[in-house]
Amino acid sequence: MKEILTIQVGQCGNNLASSFWEGSMLEHYIQADGLLIDPLEPVGNQSVYFQEASNGRHVPRSVLVDLDRTALEKIRNGNLGGVFKPENIISGIDDGIDGAWNNWAKGYCTEGVQIIDQVMDAIRKQIELSDTINIFQMVHSLGGGTGSGLGSLICDKLREEYAKTIVFNQVVLPGLETDSVVAAYNVGLSLPHLLDASDQVFLIDNIALYDVCVKQLQLPKPTLTDLNKLITDHSLCFTSAWRFPSSGVDEKKIIDLMQPFKLGSLSYIKNDIQFNLTCQTELLTKSIAISTGQVSEIVKSEIQIVSESSNKSNQTALLLCAQNVSQPLERMRDQFSAMYRRMAFTKCYHAEGMDQLEFVDSLDLLQKLVLEYGQQ
Repeated sequence: MKEILTIQVGQCGNNLASSFWEGSMLEHYIQADGLLIDPLEPVGNQSVYFQEASNGRHVPRSVLVDLDRTALEKIRNGNLGGVFKPENIISGIDDGIDGAWNNWAKGYCTEGVQIIDQVMDAIRKQIELSDTINIFQMVHSLGGGTGSGLGSLICDKLREEYAKTIVFNQVVLPGLETDSVVAAYNVGLSLPHLLDASDQVFLIDNIALYDVCVKQLQLPKPTLTDLNKLITDHSLCFTSAWRFPSSGVDEKKIIDLMQPFKLGSLSYIKNDIQFNLTCQTELLTKSIAISTGQVSEIVKSEIQIVSESSNKSNQTALLLCAQNVSQPLERMRDQFSAMYRRMAFTKCYHAEGMDQLEFVDSLDLLQKLVLEYGQQ
């Protein structure tokens, strides 16, 4: 039986994961208190993402982490706050917009190190309460210091302690408007760790999210809730093979198809409209797809369908592909390079114990990825 442990890191990661929990609880008919609407007729396989307690409550199998307490306090006081285990909500001591001050090195080298043992202890306890954790699912942004730096540190620790367990990262790339002027540094410094320690890294481009909301969903001024809902739709589609075994999707094929791609774009088709969450170009033909609904013959001619079925996610197909990630990576490379040529802000990172060579290696990797994926 598939069991997934979600680790949500930083303000963006926790907000995004909260949207996912709301969506999955709705699909499984789980109420805000964790109880099933009808215990005699459960919907789907809740045990994939939820641990059933002795009192019948379904608790998200999740560890919530942030160096800043603000986002976590909002979750605690929100509609679903009571459904999470209090001991699995771990914060640092700062009360800023970003507890790592938008500095990757603070999240990885200093501030994050102070709480990493507590985080790993919470993860171990969740594993002990489960039959078999098959997958670690990390949700975080790479633009800020916590999601990028602490997220990278957690990923490294997971690979070190649980070498045989699948790790996949769902990460958000910053858009043109960001609170952090060093966002490109944070992205570049994260990627070497994520690619070494993960089985799969899914990239979500904020620019593409806005483009989908405005041009395809006709939302003139998309809110953060709108963006998170779009990503949640994809996540629910992707995980439906595990949560609804009767969906007809071969979950082994999903894992097998994921393995060749160290970077994957996130796209899906809903009601025959393609939503590409990685960049604004068209998908190449014959992309790998996992269908959880009925898809038109026109769409079928353009993609390889793993399997299809008819469930409540009707008219939806998930696309897994390694193409189309070069554009957002190229944007990050150009911004990283422009700052690094002037040595802009590098002292802030060196002050946390970072080596200069890490900047060089990260920029080299960004360039390699842009070239590699640009040729596909």
